[in-house]
Amino acid sequence: MRSLVTGILRRHIRQLGTRGCHSTVTMTGSAMDANTVFHLDRYSRYIPAAISIKHLLDHGKSSNQLGSYLFLKKEIPTRLANMIMELQLLPEDLKKQNECSQILNDYVSSFREMLVFDGDKTGSKAQLELFSETLNVIRRRHLDTVPRMATAVFKMTKINSSEGVSDTVQYFLDRLYINRISIHMLISQHHALIGEESITGMVGTIEQQCNVLKVVEDAYNAARVLCEREYLDSPRLKATCLDTTDSNPETRDQVSAAMVPAHLHHIMFEILKNAMRATCEFAESKGGEGELPYIRLKIYKTKNDITIKVSDIGGGIPRASSGKVFNYMYSTAPQVVLPSDGGSYGAGLSGDSLPMHGLGYGLPLSRLYSRYFKGDIQIASVDGYGTDVYVYMQRLSHMAQENLPVYNAVSSAKLRNIATQVRDWTDLGGGSMQ
Repeated sequence: MRSLVTGILRRHIRQLGTRGCHSTVTMTGSAMDANTVFHLDRYSRYIPAAISIKHLLDHGKSSNQLGSYLFLKKEIPTRLANMIMELQLLPEDLKKQNECSQILNDYVSSFREMLVFDGDKTGSKAQLELFSETLNVIRRRHLDTVPRMATAVFKMTKINSSEGVSDTVQYFLDRLYINRISIHMLISQHHALIGEESITGMVGTIEQQCNVLKVVEDAYNAARVLCEREYLDSPRLKATCLDTTDSNPETRDQVSAAMVPAHLHHIMFEILKNAMRATCEFAESKGGEGELPYIRLKIYKTKNDITIKVSDIGGGIPRASSGKVFNYMYSTAPQVVLPSDGGSYGAGLSGDSLPMHGLGYGLPLSRLYSRYFKGDIQIASVDGYGTDVYVYMQRLSHMAQENLPVYNAVSSAKLRNIATQVRDWTDLGGGSMQ
């Protein structure tokens, strides 16, 4: 496994100086010493090294803590530095918000703490222990990044929930949140491998033969609790599986693959929660008599993909609104107000202080979790009837590779100028992070 880590580190070195049009670091609203500025400029020139689930599995099976240390002490500050550079390009009205300033300060603090390990090549026991403690601090520090930024965006615009955020903010938020997902993933994997979060049958946070239906059912049960608390009822779930690659009729109704169960649970929880709310409210609008329509779910495993189709009879989405469902702050539910400090008291998006719906973050974040390992989410709806949601995931672990934002001349120009770009009929809303 040492060869894998060495190869990735060599890629970092080769990439230095190849980014092009890289501006000098200028930190606004955050005082930094010369050493931090120097290293920020240095690390922000590196391109984050995208890792696949297969790489994580191969490394996890060797339980090489030193190899993990040598890789992460370069990779995490690289991802932090790339995002710090982008945070400086936000619209001024957004940067002025206290919550946004706090997020920037959090990233700078985490970057500084990682610099302690910059020159170490030995990885002594004391250094490894300090590194693990530092990662724990960084992980906790960024738990509230999403609700804090949501508060900052809302305060900046007093956003109209029928439209969502602007293209500029949408582009940035996608990049900020997937950067956060990636750092959280690396830290969780590292801690799981050294035994701090060990679960039988797992390689770090990855389950080699994850039972997709079981994860979906767990997500359904969690969403049902919220639904029954709010609507005093919940639609039942009818789920079926089909492995088209399995010729054995006795086992082809079971679907499993190597994946991160926590990510799949997050995705399905949000989708099922939306389907339940729509079903309950649509049934109530029709008189509310009799049993609620079922939510039907089908899981397909094919040669290259795993597809989950969720179908509800919840009234559907008007075609004029279908293009907005992945916009942050867009919601068909009554808009809610986040906690006054923009936080969830350390619980992130799972915090009890956050409501069941109305934030306008469920679907956009779920799509990011899907796209993080080269999957996707798409929606087809019939207005006045119901909605089908398709969740796509890579079946092959070597194809499930991180989809990471990169700070370079292209992204910098887009963050500065996207507000002046006018879409035409050829723009179908492709969602590349690069």
